[in-house]
Amino acid sequence: MIRIGLIGTGATTSIAHFHALGYRKDPRCTVSAVYDIRPEAAGKWVEDHGLNAVVCRSPEELLERCDAVDICTPNFLHYTYARTAILSGKDVFIEKPMAVTPEECEDLLSLSRTHGGHQMVGLVYRFVGGIQAARRLVAEEIGPVYSMTSWTGGRRLANPTIPLEWRMKRSLSGSGALADFGSHLIDIAAHVAGQKITAVSCLSDTRIPFRSGPDGTDAPVENDDLSALMAETTNGLHTMNMSRIGSDEMMFTVTGEGGMVQFHLRRPEQLLYWKKDPRGAYAPSPTFLPIAPETYYETWFDREMACFLDVLEGRETVYPGIAEGMYISRVLAAAERSAAKRRVVSV
Repeated sequence: MIRIGLIGTGATTSIAHFHALGYRKDPRCTVSAVYDIRPEAAGKWVEDHGLNAVVCRSPEELLERCDAVDICTPNFLHYTYARTAILSGKDVFIEKPMAVTPEECEDLLSLSRTHGGHQMVGLVYRFVGGIQAARRLVAEEIGPVYSMTSWTGGRRLANPTIPLEWRMKRSLSGSGALADFGSHLIDIAAHVAGQKITAVSCLSDTRIPFRSGPDGTDAPVENDDLSALMAETTNGLHTMNMSRIGSDEMMFTVTGEGGMVQFHLRRPEQLLYWKKDPRGAYAPSPTFLPIAPETYYETWFDREMACFLDVLEGRETVYPGIAEGMYISRVLAAAERSAAKRRVVSV
């Protein structure tokens, strides 16, 4: 039985909630220990999720009570907890983005190579049925890729009365919508279409520049509400849009030698596929390819946590590791430099 120690139960939104649901459904593991800087809230969280877990008073206590660590904290704490866990010989799951800076990611990658163990980065959209189907379709039918277009984001923070959160502070979050949502799009580009980004041109904006701070007065928002990025990749161009103040569900379109595929989370039960003769034109009408029904979010996290357990058991599987986290961090850093200087930047 694999003992999972979970760090960070969430204050405004709880990614740990979905992790716990996934672990509870898998007989290979148990959540044995939980740590949060708010022990009372952590205790209630454990009770609400029906877990037989010890609420630890320190990260050190948690490390003594588990085999693998699952880090669900705000971004700026990922590096510290992951570093300590790797040095302690624990396997680690780190929510995205892996860390705030490329330097922190580089150190984690170095430690991983030195100390071994298993590490996985939380890029849950890889586990959406339609995205997995799109990956197969690109490999089997579309072939060499010409281009990709994608968008994703959220709507909660469009409400200007929501007070300042850690997500809006550069030192705690890094970039805003760019890191929060761009991490997923950068990963999906590589996972689905094989696109590795080599140069970027990015524009970012903050449309709600002030929020209510801890003392009730207006405080500045330090990172982006929305970003638009155009990327040169190893196989074609990619344009992506990310917004935390209003966006439709994730969507992407991939075009290539053998046709075009589109997936939209508003219609997760199907892929839209336009077949193309590699030496000729597109078919006169698209094909709708069915996808098995899923429970929004829950199914994807169930698959993600099962994948992490597969990794811990040494099973052969495709998963995002620290090298992928490092790559995403480099792309995000280049995008921030591009937005600041308003010019193309090499990754």
